Amino acid sequence: MRKNRIISVIAMLMVAAATLSAASSMISRPAATVNLIRNEMISEDEMEKEYQRYLSMGAQGVTRQYALDTLINNAIFLQGAERAGITVSDRQVDQLYASQRSNASAQAGRTVTEEEFAAEAERQFGSVEAYKEALKEQYIVNQYVMLEKGAELQNVPMPTDSEIASFYRQNQQAFFLAENVKLAHIYIPKTGDAASDAQSRATLEKVAADIKSGAITFESAVSQYSQDSGSKSIGGDIGWLTADNAMARQGWGDDFCNTVLSMKPGEISGVLESNTGYHIVKVSVHNDGRILSLDDAISPEDAATVRDYITQVLMVRNQQAALNQALQEIIQSLRAEAQINVIYKG
Repeated sequence: MRKNRIISVIAMLMVAAATLSAASSMISRPAATVNLIRNEMISEDEMEKEYQRYLSMGAQGVTRQYALDTLINNAIFLQGAERAGITVSDRQVDQLYASQRSNASAQAGRTVTEEEFAAEAERQFGSVEAYKEALKEQYIVNQYVMLEKGAELQNVPMPTDSEIASFYRQNQQAFFLAENVKLAHIYIPKTGDAASDAQSRATLEKVAADIKSGAITFESAVSQYSQDSGSKSIGGDIGWLTADNAMARQGWGDDFCNTVLSMKPGEISGVLESNTGYHIVKVSVHNDGRILSLDDAISPEDAATVRDYITQVLMVRNQQAALNQALQEIIQSLRAEAQINVIYKG
């Protein structure tokens, strides 16, 4: 697990800019040459592209000389990795590309199509082929760093209790858990047809009256009347609603969310209308907003505690520091071996 975290951190740091084609490099003035296992030219066009990439990311104080130095380091790394026998096949590159699309889908909460992902790759790198080349270089560099410095990177010290406590004190306000309720519902969605929606409301009005009179239990009514297939078999349970859940408010509407958040434990509502349909809601737990302690769960649906979260944050920070040190050591070693001729004088 720790190794995977390290690799993912390296991946974020070492994504290289897409290189210009060999033809364009030949007609561009050289900015530098690098030779570790072979002579390689870095053109002024490549330098300018890297410089503009930094500017597009909002980097401050970056010069063309800095961009050129980055490209020199990248070239040395890739030559060093090649010398070490690290290669990547076209099939592996395709797998990396597919994995990145899966990650994008997970972050978006939906399936990102091939067309959407390709369009984003073209926007950021100029073409899908350039993006795949960057992924290839990234993978090679990852493997090379782990080959050279893997032992050091896997022995990063865990944060101490004192460091965890200090981080918590400095960021205590960030660990505020908003007011929240655990709820179940009986649900009939809106259809957009006025007559059909009026009938759905009338059905739930009668169900609500029967629950209130004791003619039927809430749980029995869920199984008989709810049209939410995801929660129908579990008593209508739809988890937790927090007061700061922007997605829930956008989906259901503020009025519905505010009404549910005002309910007490054990309370069953009448018919409530949301943006999507009609509900009878039962609240089983209601928690007021509060600042969490170190050993409180981050959220009602997450067993991880604040302490666990801070430990992870500080561990990543320690890994980052170890990674930076490892990268600097590799760069210094390779630069000492390589023949580097900087032509661009700025």
